[in-house]
Amino acid sequence: MKSLTLLPSASLAWRRSASTPPDFELQGLQGVYATLAFLDRERSLARIRTAEGTWTVKHLGLLNPVTTLREEGSPINLATFHPHALRHGKLEFLDGAVFDWAWLQGDRPVGAFLDGDGKPLVHLQAHPGRDLGSTDLETCDVDLDMSSAAHYRQALLAALGWYLIQLDHLKTQDEAAAETALRL
Repeated sequence: MKSLTLLPSASLAWRRSASTPPDFELQGLQGVYATLAFLDRERSLARIRTAEGTWTVKHLGLLNPVTTLREEGSPINLATFHPHALRHGKLEFLDGAVFDWAWLQGDRPVGAFLDGDGKPLVHLQAHPGRDLGSTDLETCDVDLDMSSAAHYRQALLAALGWYLIQLDHLKTQDEAAAETALRL
């Protein structure tokens, strides 16, 4: 696996993996920079792998949701994501690093992790599958801010952003299915 600290390009893409797990690979011209594998049917638990390490990410709660990030096998949360009412949120690491998550307007799911000045560090734009019946998100363009000092966390932020987009998309699908069932 390649490290983003040595990345010569600022544009990558999440693509469905040819073999599962992992479910998705963050690919660039030089190879794979991260993977994301969902570990349960609800997609609330996932494994992220980068050149810097392996983590688990888990979504908990309905009324007061939170998403936690841990080194694989560790009981300690390295970071916690707290969503706000408008789906934006804040990712806070134990070492004090904080990144804002912002949903951006568009006809497709688009989000970004922002630095303290509100500049996008990692920008993600998802695309649905090409199959007519598919409602899954299959790919996601990822643009990185190459001037950022947080290069060592960009693969992790890209994976967490893709996880949040997938989780939100699944929630939207569930809400649409529930609404349709009530109308019937």
